[in-house]
Amino acid sequence: MFFSLKAVAVLALASTVLANRDDTSECNENTNPMQVRLAYAGDRGMSVSWNTKQKLSKPTVSFGAGGNLDRSASSDISMTYPTSSTYNNHVTITGLEPDTRYHYRPQCSKRGYSFTTARSIGDGEPFKFAMVGDMGTMGPDGLSTTVGTGASNPLQPGEKTSIDSLHSLKTSFDFVWHGLSTIPIFFIC
Repeated sequence: MFFSLKAVAVLALASTVLANRDDTSECNENTNPMQVRLAYAGDRGMSVSWNTKQKLSKPTVSFGAGGNLDRSASSDISMTYPTSSTYNNHVTITGLEPDTRYHYRPQCSKRGYSFTTARSIGDGEPFKFAMVGDMGTMGPDGLSTTVGTGASNPLQPGEKTSIDSLHSLKTSFDFVWHGLSTIPIFFIC
């Protein structure tokens, strides 16, 4: 429970809540969101991260309760590193209600998603989580059929990756803790 309520983010994030902002001016095949992921930001916030093949000038997430996407949050975080083929985009949404379901859509996404914020501290209900250290062998275009020097037994086509298994069990836990990094990263399912 200690880790689940801790404000967690991969990077220090800054966001601004704006009304009805949906910037589609830079949307194209290289800005389609991939690998959308979430991290609790306390019980009144959520960090949304996703990858794109092109840098976004101001990553934005539209969101709202009850299926309405009537609010948005933005940041200036769209970054990459020399060996990456994608940009990581991060936005933290603040001012949310605890234990509440929200709908959201990352900039340039053609589909919507939803999340439920963390419960408030002291409600007495324990959290159930899955902890993983190895997300599976994946290549730039999907499942890799080879492994690096010293490794053995690559996954075979049709075998479940860690993500596949976690997805099939997602109703049995509140979040996933990827615990081998120095900062716990939570994926809200």
